[in-house]
Amino acid sequence: MKKIIVSFLFIVLSISLYAQSENWYFSLSMGGSWPVGNYLKTDIDNKESGYAKNGFALLLDATYPVNSHWGLKGMVLLSTNPVDRSWLGTKLEKRMEPFVTVAEADREFLSLRVNSWMWNGLLAGPVYTINFDRIYWDFQLMGGLNVTYLPQQKLLYEKPANNWFYLDRNTSSTSFSYGLLAGTALRFPVSDRINLRIGVDYYRSKATAPYEQIRVSKQGEIVVTEKLDNGSASVPIEMFSGSIGFVYYLN
Repeated sequence: MKKIIVSFLFIVLSISLYAQSENWYFSLSMGGSWPVGNYLKTDIDNKESGYAKNGFALLLDATYPVNSHWGLKGMVLLSTNPVDRSWLGTKLEKRMEPFVTVAEADREFLSLRVNSWMWNGLLAGPVYTINFDRIYWDFQLMGGLNVTYLPQQKLLYEKPANNWFYLDRNTSSTSFSYGLLAGTALRFPVSDRINLRIGVDYYRSKATAPYEQIRVSKQGEIVVTEKLDNGSASVPIEMFSGSIGFVYYLN
């Protein structure tokens, strides 16, 4: 996250070399994140299912107005979405069936660990503004880099009576791709330099999550790792966010 923010500040400073700094305005907003499409789905037979639930979004942006209607904007978008553990666990258990049979009495030796989806978007693009006296209506379209921190799911079957255990795990913690955002926002005056901002955005990207299934056994002092299978899932990240925050004008 620190690298994303540093990169964002670098873009802002680079643009400011060609602009008068007093014309900038900045905003910080936060709100809800609602997954849609395959990112929301819990279909265990669909490799693109994301099992994502409603989450949280944070938006930090800086805008330089070129004229009364057009401006250039840079944004850092941070979002997190919890994972539906029940459906994801069902998927991983089904993926385990060709290699390991778990009796109903042994299900207590099955465990699932999974984090939330987390991702950052470092975006830039134009913004068009309609001015209603002191109320501003913005329309923005931006693209840039998306960094996804994968849920890191791990399904473990470890029965004490066995000399082996089974593990299904991610083999990467991050995924890089392009991200696109389209949105609109209203800015209402609170004071000479502060506005209230209410916005709605649509964001789309994707994440590639590689995985492996292994069986680890111990034979005396020797530990043997057997790779049973591997693969990857390409999950489209698609969501709507609604946010509220404040805008600060340097001039």
